[in-house]
Amino acid sequence: MNDDNARLRAAIDTLRVPIYMKDADGRYVYANDLACSLLKRSRDDVVGRCDQDLFPPDQAEVLRRNDLQVIATARAVVIEEYLSFPDAPVPRCCMNIKQPVVDAGGRPVGVIGLAIDIEARKQQERELVGLKNDYAAILQALPDPLFEFDIEGRCHGYRTPDEDLLAAPPEVFLGRTVREVLPPEEAEVCLEALREAAAKGRSTGKVFKVEAPQGTRWFELSVAPMASAAGRTQRFNVLSREVTARERMERALQEQESLLRAVVDNTPVEYWARDLDGRCTLQNAMTVAHWGDLLGQRPEESAKEPAARTEWLETNRRAYAGETVHREVEYEVDGETRIFQCLVAPIRVGGEVVGIFGFNQDITERKRQEHQIHELAFFDPLTRLPNRRLMFDRLERALSSSARRRHQGALLLIDLDHFKELNDSHGHEAGDQLLMKVAARLGLSIREGDTAARLGGDEFVVILEDLEDVADELLHIKAVADRIGRELGRPFQLQRGTAGETISYQCSASIGISAFGEPGVGAAELLRRADTALYQAKAAGRNAVSFFDPIMQAAVTARARLHSDLRQAIRGGQFELHYQVQVDAQRRPAGAEALVRWRHPEKGLIHPGGFIDLAEETGLIVPLGHWVLATGCRQLALWARHPATAHLRLAVNVSARQFRQPSFADEVRALLEQTGAPADRLKLELTESSLIEDTEAVIERMETLRALGIRFALDDFGTGYSSLAYLKRLPLAQLKIDQSFVRDLMSDPNDASIVRTILALGDSLGLAVIAEGVETEAQYAFLAAHGCRAYQGYLFGQPVALDVFEAGLAASDG
Repeated sequence: MNDDNARLRAAIDTLRVPIYMKDADGRYVYANDLACSLLKRSRDDVVGRCDQDLFPPDQAEVLRRNDLQVIATARAVVIEEYLSFPDAPVPRCCMNIKQPVVDAGGRPVGVIGLAIDIEARKQQERELVGLKNDYAAILQALPDPLFEFDIEGRCHGYRTPDEDLLAAPPEVFLGRTVREVLPPEEAEVCLEALREAAAKGRSTGKVFKVEAPQGTRWFELSVAPMASAAGRTQRFNVLSREVTARERMERALQEQESLLRAVVDNTPVEYWARDLDGRCTLQNAMTVAHWGDLLGQRPEESAKEPAARTEWLETNRRAYAGETVHREVEYEVDGETRIFQCLVAPIRVGGEVVGIFGFNQDITERKRQEHQIHELAFFDPLTRLPNRRLMFDRLERALSSSARRRHQGALLLIDLDHFKELNDSHGHEAGDQLLMKVAARLGLSIREGDTAARLGGDEFVVILEDLEDVADELLHIKAVADRIGRELGRPFQLQRGTAGETISYQCSASIGISAFGEPGVGAAELLRRADTALYQAKAAGRNAVSFFDPIMQAAVTARARLHSDLRQAIRGGQFELHYQVQVDAQRRPAGAEALVRWRHPEKGLIHPGGFIDLAEETGLIVPLGHWVLATGCRQLALWARHPATAHLRLAVNVSARQFRQPSFADEVRALLEQTGAPADRLKLELTESSLIEDTEAVIERMETLRALGIRFALDDFGTGYSSLAYLKRLPLAQLKIDQSFVRDLMSDPNDASIVRTILALGDSLGLAVIAEGVETEAQYAFLAAHGCRAYQGYLFGQPVALDVFEAGLAASDG
């Protein structure tokens, strides 16, 4: 059996037909000798490759598509495919016979095929087609068919270069009269041509038609009598030329003329024409509806109004002089002023003006739409003020004018303070009303020629131009800004809700100002400067006016650089945790607070005061806080494995923004699961600002985390809201006395009183209290004497790196 297979394999290998086999992925598993020879590759170099490795991409794509068809249908195909071979200068056409290869279960697992080169046959087919086309072209160029008829219209013979030129097959008309072959009307045309030729010696121009399977065909007859022997019936040579194309063209022209007339009569455009005397020779229904019947009348006889008559005579005069006139004019139509686009042009014949024609198209609606589009493109749809795009255009013009005329100007960037709170508390309709009323007051606060625009949201811009004197300019700018502030500070009466309840809303605005007049400062840079000044106004407490200055810009630039560095630091892992010990009443380490530090590659170690505020403002506090929490959990898990540190609690500060994330509780739960940190050793320190918004959601989130074992401490207690009714509802475990009270505890009776009150409050509410910022023995003694049992501060240890902190723990144990 093996010998038979070997002999069969050897026979296939040497067959003079390329044979191949591919798997389901399109890779060759076999190719016989001829197939490999055509590819100029060894069998080892072919097997394992796919068509993309052996053929150009377009051919490989076709081959793969055909293979997939065979596999998908499990049926053989015979298909022509063009293949490029190394020895062939151009692709060759091959007939491929492809058969699916199936496994024991009958499922297609590949393709086997053979390719037969049929390029020579294809070339012969192409040559035959070329010869046929050449022959057809020659036949088309031969003269028209020639017939022999007698006076009764009987056909006795014909010769034609092409049977297709005949009106009917020869067996239909040979030996028969035209009355037997053609309809009566068409037969009569032919007989009339014969009679005319008999009477006049020739006949031309007679046309008859034949209804053929491919459609109606027209033929033009040229008839002349033949020389006739004595006693023989007169015969005629009849040349039949097909004029179907000409007839169709003539009919098409007639149809087009009728169509044009219908279009002119029915299109919603006034159309008319006049002769050289000025009389109307053509009009359509729209013209009659507007002006009445003008036929035969001159302009001066038919215009309804003197102004219209004058305009008609002027445009007509220019058209008679050879000019094409385009104008937009206004006419009264049914008591309404409408805008028309008018065209009046000469009618020329042989280069001579023989009249004029005109169109009047009502473009009133288009003009309205163009105006609306312009408004949408350049004006804010809510306030009707110029939008950002138009504002930049006007600012660029103002800068150019300022440079050219050496006048000064200013850009005022105005931001409404606490606008979001209005939207949140009274709805967006009230916010929109405020924006519209602010726009109106801005317009009343500036001179004619100055610009008020809306940038978007609650930001507005005022451009002041043509301020000649520099000293007066600054005073004028400040006066305008103050006037705007006063105007916007007056109460606004707004409608709220569907019932239309009126509310009085007190608004204020922060204004950033950038003066212009120096060369080289563009609109974008000017806006950036105003934005910098606006930021300064907001930082000053809002409801303020601030001018741009370079020192401010430097600070903003540095802040922007810090923002970029901070983002890179989060990505690059430049942060580390330091730990400050927290001790119990016996001054034994009970835990630590995790404090983040930034190891800046250029500035060295940066404390939180140098970057936390910026992280809060930019939202980077969320990923940073997640890193701190994750790192703290990992450290807690490590401490829990050693008896000497298993009792330690770790306090981690959580920002208000981080805590308000809807997924915060789930993230904490996931971190505890991932790190194995003991939840009952984790203490989250929250500030009062984290807790005063959305109370119910805050309590629910805290309860969810407390159920896991996590404890909560209220950080910086006594510096914020501190409502007792609110505190009672919160699942807190500890209050933290802010270090600002501890610092002056021994010298300021008020601070001492506050500390005693907090300790008493904690005791009455069942909450533990920890004092931070303890630096002296006197402070410690006072706190201990009044019931404080937990402490944190430099007296016990500074924030230090992990290895130093753990070394301190070991020393305290010893």
